[in-house]
Amino acid sequence: MKPFISLCMIVKNEEKVLDRCLSSVVNLIDEIIVVDTGSTDNTKEIASKYTHNIYDFEWINDFSAARNYAASKATGEWILVLDADEYIDEENFNIFVQEIKDDNDTFDAYTAKILNFTGNFGESLVQNFHDRVYKNNGEISYYRHIHEQFKSNKDEQLKIKNSSLLIFHSGYLNKIVNEKSKGQRNKELLKKEMNSGSKNAFDYFNLGNEYSSIGEYEKALDSYLQAYKLKTDFRLSWVSTTLVQIVISLINLKRYNDALNVITDAENMYTTSPEFPYLKGEIYFLRGQLEDAKQMFHQIINNGQKYNHIILRPDLKDQKPHTRLGEIYLYEEDYRNSIFHYTNVLNINKYNEESIKRIIYILNKFHTTEEIASFLTSNELVNEKNIPSYVKASFDVGNPSLAINLLKDYADEYKLLNKVALLKRLCIDNVGNIEQFYDIFKPEIIKHLMESNWVNIVDILLLRDYVSTSNDLLTVFNSLKQDEKINKLMNLVEGNESVANIDEDLIIYALQMFFAYKKYELCNVILDEIEKTDKSTILKVARILFSKGFKGEALQLYDLCDWDAFNEQDFINIINSLLETNNKVGAVEVAKYAMITFEEDFRFYKYVLENTNDPLLMKSVIKKAKELFIDSPYLNDILI
Repeated sequence: MKPFISLCMIVKNEEKVLDRCLSSVVNLIDEIIVVDTGSTDNTKEIASKYTHNIYDFEWINDFSAARNYAASKATGEWILVLDADEYIDEENFNIFVQEIKDDNDTFDAYTAKILNFTGNFGESLVQNFHDRVYKNNGEISYYRHIHEQFKSNKDEQLKIKNSSLLIFHSGYLNKIVNEKSKGQRNKELLKKEMNSGSKNAFDYFNLGNEYSSIGEYEKALDSYLQAYKLKTDFRLSWVSTTLVQIVISLINLKRYNDALNVITDAENMYTTSPEFPYLKGEIYFLRGQLEDAKQMFHQIINNGQKYNHIILRPDLKDQKPHTRLGEIYLYEEDYRNSIFHYTNVLNINKYNEESIKRIIYILNKFHTTEEIASFLTSNELVNEKNIPSYVKASFDVGNPSLAINLLKDYADEYKLLNKVALLKRLCIDNVGNIEQFYDIFKPEIIKHLMESNWVNIVDILLLRDYVSTSNDLLTVFNSLKQDEKINKLMNLVEGNESVANIDEDLIIYALQMFFAYKKYELCNVILDEIEKTDKSTILKVARILFSKGFKGEALQLYDLCDWDAFNEQDFINIINSLLETNNKVGAVEVAKYAMITFEEDFRFYKYVLENTNDPLLMKSVIKKAKELFIDSPYLNDILI
């Protein structure tokens, strides 16, 4: 019986991901064709576990040629195309197969929705649509060197349907992109395609994507604008994506008002897409228009049913608005609302590293270990895969007991991590005894733990009193002291080294960890001599002190620094301190100065407007703000 669906793949050095891809489809399709274009790793060995249909093809810088060769080996009625870094969901695929059968040969090909995980950990989602399934009747083939597309070999119009098929893609994660240098390869192939005489709108769109991926936003913007200008059909899916990318490019170039103007036009065309209102909120956020940003992000979240047409970024409908609101409320010290929104983020994506860190940070300020663990458990936020992130966040705030509490349900899976948590508790809280760590206090294990940042130099410093009682541990400890940073820090706390001779990065890191671990006597070792360091170090220490609530001490250090070196938060720290003592006149003067240095940060205009009694000053500030910050609901309310 002829196979119904054949999977056709082209691969090269995909040993890290190929098994995941093939295991997701092996029980769902009838034939697997793998074409290797020059692997030097175990790719072909992995493929051989799933199929005998493995072929070699010499790479000629042409994706279409390789895909058409793979198709020539397929015998199924239909061909499914996947890349090695993609995979599918069984339930969704079965629904799609039934869809093909129900359509009864009405269509020549089907478009799939591709969900791309991006960022460091897949915390962001980007979607696009691509033709991935087609009839294996010899009448359809691929063309173009890159970003290949279907064509009819009879020069007829193909009947293509947007299908229910979902394909998940991890190839845009930062680590993978950097490892494979995809951007450079793709750019070269695109230029080859364009030099061949095509130079159509789709080429410029893809070229813009490549420039954007490597941070060349001016060139990206030029390419997107050219793509939009040359478009032949407004309904093509990449056209609306181009508009989103134009806005994102303008934001990256800090051309905020130009971006807002594009958004205004785009919102009239795409009234049910969340991307444009989100990007408007993002611009407000980046410019310090926090009230405006909150209003926009709440609007998106509260109208989820309205924003049902995703152009490019599914996460801009819910995850990212909640993230930004969590961040804004944390900045405003509205911890209850901040926790609410970060929890919503984790209900959407339980692996969002930043939200995990922020939730642990906030809860640790006000609650006991048991209360925090209960909150995380009752909200079902912790699982076997993300538990290391919660443990790391617990370590970062100096609460190893919380890590131990969370790990108790995963003792068998994370034995070493649990041991590290116990070691941390000994370092920080003086609970336990050193003898229980003989098995991990070995050079190769400690080195691994330090390289992976589970154990840090401050932990090693705090262990010094315990290891002196054991010759075996002392030998390991003395070998660690060969590290220059550890040795410097040891000498500093023992009074054998001056802060003035310590590297700035080490001073700042050690001070942050001393505060996190509540080792205030060690903080004082640094602070007692901090004025002997340079002004750059003093300024960074002032920021740490302010963030830890030692505002008086921070202000004394700020007085030693040059205002020209201040960032936005430094001025805000000083302004807030003045307002806390009801010194509105002083606060307004500092805000006026900051407005000159940071002209496009709305927070300083807001400080002046809310605290001055001078009508002429208010009038001039409103006038300038209206010119710079167009379309601001907050300013419009003031004028009313």
